Amino acid sequence: MVKPLIRPATLDDAELAADLMTAAYPAEPMDPQVTRYRWAHPRAKWTVRRFIAEVEQRQVSYLNFAHGPWEQVPEGHCDVDVSTDEASQTKDLLAAVWEWIGAAAVEDGARVLHAYAAEDEPKVLEALHDLGYGPDRTEKVWQLDLKTHAKRLLAEAAAARAKMNDEHIELISLAEWDGLETFKKLHALNERTVQDVPTSVPILAQTFGNFQERMGAPDLPHDRFWIARHGDQPVAMSFLRFPPVRGHVWTGYTCSHPDYRGRGIATAIKLQSLAQAIELGVPFVRTDNDSENAPMLHINEALGYEARPGFVDLVKRVSTP
Repeated sequence: MVKPLIRPATLDDAELAADLMTAAYPAEPMDPQVTRYRWAHPRAKWTVRRFIAEVEQRQVSYLNFAHGPWEQVPEGHCDVDVSTDEASQTKDLLAAVWEWIGAAAVEDGARVLHAYAAEDEPKVLEALHDLGYGPDRTEKVWQLDLKTHAKRLLAEAAAARAKMNDEHIELISLAEWDGLETFKKLHALNERTVQDVPTSVPILAQTFGNFQERMGAPDLPHDRFWIARHGDQPVAMSFLRFPPVRGHVWTGYTCSHPDYRGRGIATAIKLQSLAQAIELGVPFVRTDNDSENAPMLHINEALGYEARPGFVDLVKRVSTP
């Protein structure tokens, strides 16, 4: 039976963790700069614990658990995650590290453990099943070939901009409308719309300070963050994440205020970000949506996205003393 040596991770381990996450699932490389930034800017009042596992002096796994304040998650929901170098993924090792991080979360007070794995990670899925985790939700993943669809997407983006102009909706980048008041309005839009995302767990409020930090991430240039503005109010936003070192370009978030839905604004704003990515030479972009998020799934299909292996959210309910 493999008995890995597990130690706490520090901020200086962020690059190592990014390397381990990349080695665990090479289909989705993890950017070291983005990883370090996220570690350095935790969400207010959240508990996050990170660890590195070693076997025979080889660093093979990055483990972590995270949860909001227990008073805000009374059922005890807690995310647990393990990234083990694909070359080291034996049945014994996967069982050992996943069991260890689950026990650590339970010791911290967790009662519902949420683990995540890609649909094409059979060894991880098997290990979680053997430990008593069962499927809860599915996250659909899509990829859009920007070279194949470039001509059509550029034409659709131009037509959408013209239509929005006729309706007095401006499509601008955050760099064109920067400032404290803009950030406050975008924070309010984010907090209002994120509650519409299908989920099995509470979506906790994000402080304005945390939102500002998120807007300063190294993979989020302000000239590539798109806003639909009506008068002096943002009514929709969409942005892609551009990892500075390695990784694929992903949609970060797309939303529209409830009062403005049904007018094609979310599609129009998403098209601006895609047209910009084409002009920057990005070969493809990826996006993910909960399997029950019908509006966004419809938009993705209409834009030409093609499905690829998604992610599974698995749950294990535990009893604590």
